Amino acid sequence: MVRVTSVLLLVSSLVALACGQVEEVLKWQKVEYDVPAEVLQAENGYIPIGNVPMGAVHYKNRVFVAVARRRWGIPSTLNEVVISPPFPNTNLVLKPYPSFALNELRADLQPDVNRIVTVYRPRVDRCDRLWFVDTGMMEIPGNFTIVQRPSVWSIDLKTNQPIHRFEIPKEAVDSGYGLTSITLDVDPTDCEKVFVYISDLQTYRMVVYDYANRRAWRFLHNYFFLNPLEGDYNIQGINFAWDDGIFSIALGNPDPVTKFRTAYFHALSSNSEFTVSTEVLRNETASRRSWHGGDFQLLGYRGGRTQSSIHAFDRETGVIFFALIQQNAVSCWDSNKPFAPQNMAIVYKNDRDIVYPNDLSIDQEGYVWFMTNSIIKLLYTTLNLDEFNFHVWRANIKEIIKGTVCDPAVPPNVLAGQRFGDENNNDRVTFYEFKDKHGPGGGPHGGWGHVANRPGRRH
Repeated sequence: MVRVTSVLLLVSSLVALACGQVEEVLKWQKVEYDVPAEVLQAENGYIPIGNVPMGAVHYKNRVFVAVARRRWGIPSTLNEVVISPPFPNTNLVLKPYPSFALNELRADLQPDVNRIVTVYRPRVDRCDRLWFVDTGMMEIPGNFTIVQRPSVWSIDLKTNQPIHRFEIPKEAVDSGYGLTSITLDVDPTDCEKVFVYISDLQTYRMVVYDYANRRAWRFLHNYFFLNPLEGDYNIQGINFAWDDGIFSIALGNPDPVTKFRTAYFHALSSNSEFTVSTEVLRNETASRRSWHGGDFQLLGYRGGRTQSSIHAFDRETGVIFFALIQQNAVSCWDSNKPFAPQNMAIVYKNDRDIVYPNDLSIDQEGYVWFMTNSIIKLLYTTLNLDEFNFHVWRANIKEIIKGTVCDPAVPPNVLAGQRFGDENNNDRVTFYEFKDKHGPGGGPHGGWGHVANRPGRRH
């Protein structure tokens, strides 16, 4: 009986792999770099254990990989690898992008507009440009250093040359700490009309950058905060607490009449989803209001233990994909159906290899891409560099949703949305006592809580 149970658990955890719907494209045991030998040999030049990829985005035969400087010994923050079948490509060496000179820190850690310090999750637009935020920070636990002001960058992917840098003013954001994801709102007909929406998980704000007019402003709203009842986690038996606020913004298709989009957003420590029109976000005057009326809306409740890092909208099918950090999974929802847990489906779950799915994006070829980086092990237990710790998968969107409730051809399971959890509060997590220690991750103490050794006062 024990043997049968074990087999069933293994099969259920790798069900999508067996169906051949999800393809592992990249995997690493540890991250290595194509940089000068003297850089690797220098003191704090390269320390393998601290090199944890935080973002991966696909463009043609390239994947851009970001490694945030959250430890000493990270030679380059923005990198690329060239991929080719058969997959998975294993332990590919990262090449600094677009050059090592742009990624190399000054020895005196002084500001330099020709260099970048820390990048989290770059994004590619339809105009062949790579966009990202340089936080300008060395986020070393116990030794946070603001090297320079945060800035928005874009690079021409055809020429591999930087084409734009905008330094975010202090009026919009105090520092770059917490600016870990961006979403691009590009006009369907004009590549010069771009709005960039930036999640600030640290101060619970959304920063908006108007590329055409070189202006930036920020919104503050209660919906950007964490839900304090949904900030405790258990991943691979590890208990910890995070207080990360607004973490991800996904954009729907333009309204055929108004041309504005619906922005879907959520905090990391929350099981709920919210919306606002980009008509509001693009209005700098609106950002100064102390009361937003009904412009920001609660869309609904995803279900218990559905805290999501990044989500993304597929413009062709209207489906949104969520990276679920407590379920080691990716889920989906058809945005044309009521927002309720019954109208959502798990399209991939992998309890063996998915340890904190930290990034998810949709490319121009109809594929959803997602990455896991095992950072939970680095923070709270041990990251074993002899094991495969970092993975990137892809799946054809139409194939992976076919026959699920996310398929536009399949009717919804329920006809009404669900705004809150069930009547017994089964969505609420158990509280654990923990002691914060300083470090990056979001919130006042950076979400670096110790592992709980015993249950707290509430169970």
